[in-house]
Amino acid sequence: MLITGAKITLILLAATTVTSLILGTVIAIMRISRINVLRALGTAYVEIFRNIPGLFWILFFYFVFPELLPRAWGEKLNAMTWYPVIAGILGLTVDNASYVSDILRGGRLAIPHGQRDAAISTGLSRIQQYLHVLLPQMFRAALPPLGTRMVHNFKNTSLCMAITAPEITWATQQIESLTFRGIEATAIATMFYIVLAGCMVSCIIMLEKLLKIDISSISHSKAS
Repeated sequence: MLITGAKITLILLAATTVTSLILGTVIAIMRISRINVLRALGTAYVEIFRNIPGLFWILFFYFVFPELLPRAWGEKLNAMTWYPVIAGILGLTVDNASYVSDILRGGRLAIPHGQRDAAISTGLSRIQQYLHVLLPQMFRAALPPLGTRMVHNFKNTSLCMAITAPEITWATQQIESLTFRGIEATAIATMFYIVLAGCMVSCIIMLEKLLKIDISSISHSKAS
């Protein structure tokens, strides 16, 4: 049960990391857009999802979302064995994306205005400006808080136990209720969280050092 729970936790972590990064990037671009409607929608998204607990969205997608769909679709979702995991991914994604967008927006504000002016002067389109100039610098500037946020998102996967998603915290609870060996199960789950969070932090630090080396090498080549 613990092995299965660890696998489900890793699935939740991997899926929500990718989806929240994508959605958060889109929302961040909307918030810094010159189009008033897009900027208003992006700001409204952040204010709504950031100020409501993540557990609420997990429960919303598990209990409420199927009821909002056509009856046949809702019944199919509720009949799916993996739907608790899917609902957990959806809930964690919309919650984490609001924080990701805020972090990336801060990274965009840290970029000098001359960078965009230089991109425009070279004839790049709006999409090319973001892909080749702005987004790489946004992620580089926002890497430390972004990494911290992803570690926090990893810990939030334990909230999915509320909808019986069989992640490692849920497995620990089940082992306690079935075998009364909760101390052993909790100790293993605790070590799992500590080791994986430590690995994530180490990877983030290594990536920061790598980017600093890359920046310094580029600066040196330009100077020479």
